[in-house]
Amino acid sequence: MKLGIIDSGVDVNFLREHGLHLAGGARFTLDLGARVLETHSYDREELEAWRAGTHTVELHDEHGHGTAVLSILHDQVRPWPDVELYVARIFDQEVRAHSLCLVEALRWMLDEVGVDLLNLSLGTTYRAMEAPMREVLERAVARGAVIACAAGGVPTLPAQLDSVVSVGDPSLMEGLGAGVKVDHVVPQRHVKLYMGGRWCESPMTTSFACAVAVAGVLRDGCPPAWRREQR
Repeated sequence: MKLGIIDSGVDVNFLREHGLHLAGGARFTLDLGARVLETHSYDREELEAWRAGTHTVELHDEHGHGTAVLSILHDQVRPWPDVELYVARIFDQEVRAHSLCLVEALRWMLDEVGVDLLNLSLGTTYRAMEAPMREVLERAVARGAVIACAAGGVPTLPAQLDSVVSVGDPSLMEGLGAGVKVDHVVPQRHVKLYMGGRWCESPMTTSFACAVAVAGVLRDGCPPAWRREQR
């Protein structure tokens, strides 16, 4: 199985400490002044050199969000399964990214790499890129990919699209806005994760609930209801 995470990157020290290896990675940034999308992709050999400290790649997690997401997967799926792990970094240290970067990361993950399971602990209220986003997600689901996305307190993309399984948590459900699509709710209110160089317990959010749901797919397989929801 190929597993993908689109987020803020990953802490290489976390990979080293927990024996995890990346099969591929990519960085997407948009220079608004020059109106240029920059893409840097890395193969397994480059990522192993980064892990060994002999090479530099632009996947370092400056915020910790992407590492926290990966840590939830690693903690909840023991032993770690035989999967190929791919990471795409689109967020900066403030967890901000342009929707175009998200669409290009989706194309890389779903069309070029062809991941089977994708974690999207993210969302946007901007709808300008909805059409290309919908196209690439529907194409992936048609070939059998499973895509989980964090739901928002208001309608957000990609969570609102029929092609993804939108995931919520108890706090979200208590104050759910009108018209928000939620396909699956993680009942726990706290989660163990790695952030700031240590393991800790954190209040559950939809971002972390999405990772918990993806961990369930890795551990137990895809629930039949999820397959039906994505047709």
